[in-house]
Amino acid sequence: MIVRIFNSGTSGGESPVRYLLSGTDHAGQKRFVDPEVLSGSPDLTIAAINTITRKHKYVSGAIAFRDQEQPSREQIMNIIGRFKETVCPGLDARHYNSLFVLHRDKGNTEIHFVVPSLELTTGRRLSIHPPGPRNIALYDAFTKVTNHEFGYDQVIPDPLKLALSDFERKVPEGQRDRSNKLHLHKHLARAIRRGEITTRDQLCEHLEEQFGVTITRKGADYISVKFPGSQKAKRMRGPLYRADADYAQLLEQYRRPPPAKLTDTEYHQHKSMLAELVAERKQFFAAAYLQPRQLRAHKARVALRPSAMRHRPSTPHNYKETKTMHLELNAIKRIVSDSLSVARQIRAERPVFTPAHRGAVAGRIRHLRDQAYQSSKSDLSEYAAMDTVHEVEGALGEIESDISAATADVNHAKTPEQRRKAEERVSKLIAQKNRLLQQLAQAKLRQINASAKRQRI
Repeated sequence: MIVRIFNSGTSGGESPVRYLLSGTDHAGQKRFVDPEVLSGSPDLTIAAINTITRKHKYVSGAIAFRDQEQPSREQIMNIIGRFKETVCPGLDARHYNSLFVLHRDKGNTEIHFVVPSLELTTGRRLSIHPPGPRNIALYDAFTKVTNHEFGYDQVIPDPLKLALSDFERKVPEGQRDRSNKLHLHKHLARAIRRGEITTRDQLCEHLEEQFGVTITRKGADYISVKFPGSQKAKRMRGPLYRADADYAQLLEQYRRPPPAKLTDTEYHQHKSMLAELVAERKQFFAAAYLQPRQLRAHKARVALRPSAMRHRPSTPHNYKETKTMHLELNAIKRIVSDSLSVARQIRAERPVFTPAHRGAVAGRIRHLRDQAYQSSKSDLSEYAAMDTVHEVEGALGEIESDISAATADVNHAKTPEQRRKAEERVSKLIAQKNRLLQQLAQAKLRQINASAKRQRI
């Protein structure tokens, strides 16, 4: 068993989900066994991804088993649970969305997954595969511990293997690049086994002299080569192409691969490392998503605290400009009010108990906010813009809370009808959230402009 992460994550939600559920594979060939949803809601995953405005919107990959590894349904669900607890420790369905789909059309078992890069209660970025060696070590430890506990052979990487991208492995347009790279790589690996090449510098010289290949760049873990007649350089990745590659050590690993099973000592070492890495990620997630944030009213009060007095020349006030700005801010506030009305109507349709004191708490928070903003009235335009920003943020927080609750309803629905209604609520709430995000950007721009004008006075 191995966990593979695909080089994707920038498209809309329809693309990855459509691939997971499609009756044809990446090459357009019909699947002999239809995909099966194991966990999650495809529609909800699409909606969650489509709300993200950042470039990297989701992480997709697969938990792949060898042909002889035939996990039962119970074991598959167990591994999915372990995987969730490993990559999102301390979080549950209220905090993140995920979709797991079973593929068996190639003869082996593959659990494909898509996880939107979004923490649902805060709207912040949440990635299950962040860059860095600690993350790579986490996935490696998870793979080794899981294989050992399920009785599977360990994954033994080929030290002389060429690393190919998903585009080169799966897409027909990438087959030409793959063919050229493989031809070149096989020749280089053979020369290394014979002892003709002993360093990366010698490898680059060999390419230039024997094949007329131009080396355009040497990176830490790759070299870029331009084939004769080609307009664009291609990257060669793999252990052979690393700057710190020890060819003698790689040959030793190739000729004497490690055992397929862990010893008890090795198993306990990897298990301890996995526990340490999971605890480290859990602590980070708790600080980022679970700890209560400082009240905005307190932040505003600190921001509005008067500074040292200094003489300022009096300037006439531009009432026309203030009037125009207030009209725009009032328009934003009307949109906020409309969005909240829609969200509260959707919340009223939710078949769960809502605490009676919620309105009183919201009123108290607004009162505290008002007190903070009334502490200084030296620049009404700036504070009006600030008030609008916080009003939109407050509305967003309320709607995000409703989205979290509706998402939990989807995951805990007992009937298809309950699930359908909950998914409809999520889609409607997400639409209102996107509407408010646009208004928040406009309100912040007004606040920045007002602050800049005040500083120029």
